[in-house]
Amino acid sequence: MEQDWQHTTAYPPLGFTPFAEGALGNGDTFGLYWPIGREASEPIVVETWHDEWRLQPHFSSLATFLQAYAAAEDEYVGTPSLADDPTSPRAAYLEAKELIAQRNPDAAIALLEAALAIVPEYTDALVLLHGQYVRAGRIDAAVKVAIEAIISPPSFGGPPFKALQWLRTQPVPDGEPDPIWRACGQLSFNFGGSKENADYPVLLGAIATYVEQGNYLRASTLMQTYAELMSAETVSFQERYAFDATAFIGRQIAVSAMLPQGSRDPATLWSSDLA
Repeated sequence: MEQDWQHTTAYPPLGFTPFAEGALGNGDTFGLYWPIGREASEPIVVETWHDEWRLQPHFSSLATFLQAYAAAEDEYVGTPSLADDPTSPRAAYLEAKELIAQRNPDAAIALLEAALAIVPEYTDALVLLHGQYVRAGRIDAAVKVAIEAIISPPSFGGPPFKALQWLRTQPVPDGEPDPIWRACGQLSFNFGGSKENADYPVLLGAIATYVEQGNYLRASTLMQTYAELMSAETVSFQERYAFDATAFIGRQIAVSAMLPQGSRDPATLWSSDLA
């Protein structure tokens, strides 16, 4: 394990630490990942897909990864089956997609909810679950999941276009505290290829509101999303919006220090017994 891993860029995200086991030499690696809000819990094992700037949450624990790695005998360690790792977030997501195709939405919803209990920022699972909640008429739950999908990092999937479009159709209650719901009509989630993008000030404003509300979980989640989105822009674009990756990561760590389970500072995460 690279316990001295330093985060100088938005991807891989805070909470990730790579290790050598299972790497194919193509630039993708496996690593430990502490989901946002689970900093004092056992990490899961994810794989980077660096060409796509993605993380795939394959294994629910280091122990299940090591079992698969030993069984693979130098072959690629892929997503486990639910039989091999019953709480694998990605296995649950893939099985949920199959169940939806088989017209079994209740079983799919249960699997997606289980995956999100482990990785709350699993964007792909949030987007899929949102669609199932809408079809089931569970509007309050669909609103909550739509917001979570919008604020969750692109490294875990998306983009959440359908969730955003749907949320715009929902009347915002008087006094609604969530800044993303209030401002969803101002968001496009079309990034790149332009000199200006009005989404970024809206997202920054929402981060500030979450911090003011003491909602550090959503603030930390949206900060990771903002950092990844902005890091994919050109240098000149970043300069126009006064984005400095190192300084922003420092702000992320400072805000995350207010999370109930502690900071996402790599040194703090590695101070657990696992280290």
